[in-house]
Amino acid sequence: MNTRSIALLSLAVLVALTLSLGQALAQQPTHSLYEESRTIIPDNLPWYPIVVIGDNRPTNVNNVQLPPIFYMVVNETKKIYPVAVIGTGDHTGMGTQEQINVLYNALKGLQNVWLALGNHDLDAHQEKYWTEVIAPDHYHVDDIPGWRIYVLNSECRLSMQWRAQVNTIWNNLGNRSLILVFHRPIYPKVEHNLDPERANYLLKKISQNDHVKIVLQGHWHGYAAEMRNGIEWIITGGAGAPLYDYPKTPPDNATIVLERNHYIVLILYSNQTFTYEPVLAGNGSGELVVTRINSTAYKIVNTKLNIFKKPAWIPVRLHVNISGWDVYATLIAPPSSTIIANIQANGYDVKITSNATNWYAYATPPGGTNKAIVGKPVNGVVELKLYKLQTTTTTTPTTTTTTTTTTIITTTSQPTTTTTTAETTPGAQTQTTTSPGSPSPVPTTTPSQESQSWMLWVSAAIIIAAIIAALLIVKKK
Repeated sequence: MNTRSIALLSLAVLVALTLSLGQALAQQPTHSLYEESRTIIPDNLPWYPIVVIGDNRPTNVNNVQLPPIFYMVVNETKKIYPVAVIGTGDHTGMGTQEQINVLYNALKGLQNVWLALGNHDLDAHQEKYWTEVIAPDHYHVDDIPGWRIYVLNSECRLSMQWRAQVNTIWNNLGNRSLILVFHRPIYPKVEHNLDPERANYLLKKISQNDHVKIVLQGHWHGYAAEMRNGIEWIITGGAGAPLYDYPKTPPDNATIVLERNHYIVLILYSNQTFTYEPVLAGNGSGELVVTRINSTAYKIVNTKLNIFKKPAWIPVRLHVNISGWDVYATLIAPPSSTIIANIQANGYDVKITSNATNWYAYATPPGGTNKAIVGKPVNGVVELKLYKLQTTTTTTPTTTTTTTTTTIITTTSQPTTTTTTAETTPGAQTQTTTSPGSPSPVPTTTPSQESQSWMLWVSAAIIIAAIIAALLIVKKK
């Protein structure tokens, strides 16, 4: 092979590598799942349905795709359409960038996704990429009235980092109750627990500060729960990872179920009470079928089983858009039941009927609001009175940026057919419009965008350098 052929072959290889890099960068999300899924949760709802998952990594940790059972869980979660999804860690095989992207795409479209890091999520040493694409390594949300959900990183390298996280749990807590979320469990004792030093430090702080009601954990691949000193300690590690067959003898006062895939549905009430159901997943677990019968009616068939293989209750949140408003009917589908819900609009008057016994309906303007229009059923009927949404466009004098503002005015006229318009935060200079029910993106530049730009410039420089080198070699020849 002559010098010219070698130069041209080298150039072709460099171009191919650069195109592959560009394709990979194009697939990288520009906002983290935590940011992109954030949706305002009204603080005046009767109760709040949440789905909790844990340990959905593949058996072969090098696999990019997640286990089939996990996708079954995700599909059921999307039918439930909860106000939030909580994850207890080990959501990827090794935490490679490609695996993290697959996780992002699997959960995209759900609202308020709050995931904890697990040990497998850090094996590829891509913690920075995780924080750019999925979520911070530790954080808290106060979005549900009466509650703070604090996501800890039990995989931090140094004990002092763990202590620093724990020390901030109660900051500005007020009278909220706490839900703690982390990967390695403390209770029940399942022979696969957090190291004693870190566990004891957290337990000491809990005894000094109180407020903790629920602790959600993973790492051990099964289901376990224990009420200890007024705290519900739950391990949920059955969303796809290989299941464990130990311990053979459950700890005193603990419930342990081995070798059954599952997830948890959790209902939070603003009075700081809660209830939950561990739901069996996979073949033989029953079905949750949500069907739109016609333009106004929905049919929900629930034959799901819980982890004890008994009929399970399941919450379902139906969503439609009416005249720019997001309208939701939030129901409990009892065990072995068929529920019918009908959502009809006459102008700005919305009537929802259902044969469910535990349900409510609410409406929010585009962009969400802390105070929804909420209705509880009377004789199986909820009536919501909506208002016309008026959109105006103004230009900020000091900039060339257009700001869109949504206001609500009382009207008796018929609605016009429009798509949703985003609500502008006071003082904001820019606004992104989103479709009803979709997560509201955060209009900021993330580190991942900066790294994409930098790497694309490097790729362009490589191509130019390769072309110049090839031409020089050919000319010299």
